[in-house]
Amino acid sequence: MKNYLLKIRLLLSLVLIMVSFSRFLFASGLSQNEQTSTSIIPFDKFLGVNAFVNDPLDKMQCVGFIREYHNWNWDEGDIWDEGGNTNYPGYPNNEIKWAPSEAGGGAWNFDDFYTNTVNGGITVAPCLKETAKWLRPDFSIGLHDKPTDNAGASTTDPNSYQAKAHHMYQFAARYGSTAVPDDKLTLAPGQPRNTAMGLISYVEDWNEQDKNWEGAAAYFSPQEYAAMASANYDGHANTMTQGSGTFGVKNADPNMKFVMGGIWEINIDYIDAMKTWFAENRADGKFACDVINVHNYSWDGNGPALSPEAFDFEGKMKAVVDYRDQNLNPEIEVWISEFGWDTHPGSRLRPKVTAPFDIYEVQAQWLVRAYLAFAAAGVDRAQQYMLRDVNPESSTQFSTSGMITRYGEWNPKTSWYYVYTLKNTLTNMRFAGKSTTGNENVYAYQFKDID
Repeated sequence: MKNYLLKIRLLLSLVLIMVSFSRFLFASGLSQNEQTSTSIIPFDKFLGVNAFVNDPLDKMQCVGFIREYHNWNWDEGDIWDEGGNTNYPGYPNNEIKWAPSEAGGGAWNFDDFYTNTVNGGITVAPCLKETAKWLRPDFSIGLHDKPTDNAGASTTDPNSYQAKAHHMYQFAARYGSTAVPDDKLTLAPGQPRNTAMGLISYVEDWNEQDKNWEGAAAYFSPQEYAAMASANYDGHANTMTQGSGTFGVKNADPNMKFVMGGIWEINIDYIDAMKTWFAENRADGKFACDVINVHNYSWDGNGPALSPEAFDFEGKMKAVVDYRDQNLNPEIEVWISEFGWDTHPGSRLRPKVTAPFDIYEVQAQWLVRAYLAFAAAGVDRAQQYMLRDVNPESSTQFSTSGMITRYGEWNPKTSWYYVYTLKNTLTNMRFAGKSTTGNENVYAYQFKDID
């Protein structure tokens, strides 16, 4: 009886949400303001979440876009053996494994994962992050440290990142839309020698490179990150000719979009410093990223966290969009690839609970309102952190920010149903403006079919 009543309550909540969408998104007689989005990405593909290769496809389908955490070490180097494979040849004689991968005990097959996810109607953007331990003979390099080829290499010289740029080239060659000659592939024996599989159209380079809590070796200044990104984008405007010559995403697949690693907070000065470095150091002066990417969480001391409106998610992200419009190519996309709230009552990232709602209901409401605010700001894609809980018993921030419960359980929270309903309601729609309601506590967003 208890489960039956919970289901009734959930269905009633969803009906109320859908009625609200029908009244406020498509109502007539509301005066539309001038704020509109130029994005042609439909809302169901705008709607994203962070996930992993071993998350269930049916649970990922609450959104149309996945940011997939993908560690470099999973592809090569056999770090899963105790002490690592110290005999691994490394760059330029790489032995890359994707089908199956080096990781996951042979169970992770990225050819299959990307194929199944794309066939399931979801766009995937892998975030290729962390350092390969084999870059140092003694495996001493930290996983978050800058992946220079040698310990003493200049961190602002693109030529110091040959191994990383080669890995990015190999990934784009396999999963992008452009075939490369077989003799350019550096695959392990027994691996399918695939190229131009046409499964991936975005690839992200690193994650939170501006983290200042892991020490100097892990922190990228804007100039250091721009140098690595320039190498990984197109071999530093094709000036990296030494070594293998297979450097950068664009040299493998010109059609693949190169995503800036998501910085941990909105910091326009960081992005502007990257722009300056590109202008002064690249022969073409190009801003060598197709996507600007930031993270943001609505912290408020020890909690609870702030709501999307109290934290002004719309205004903060509109400032990034405005910077792009005024200083960069307007075709460069703007993403927020991490945001969210926990459901553990002791987390400092918990939402504020207001009767009669419980913490799961408020998380669901705030996620829906955040996605709508980001659309209103002109953001091209937004990815919640993250699909599954890390540890439901932990009060540590980010441990319970999932829309489903932990690995192996996969039970949807209220938020999973709300976001899935949002996706289904606004499939193939685009943001068309905000409307006044005469009530400062009521937000009205208008959407129309993209066709």
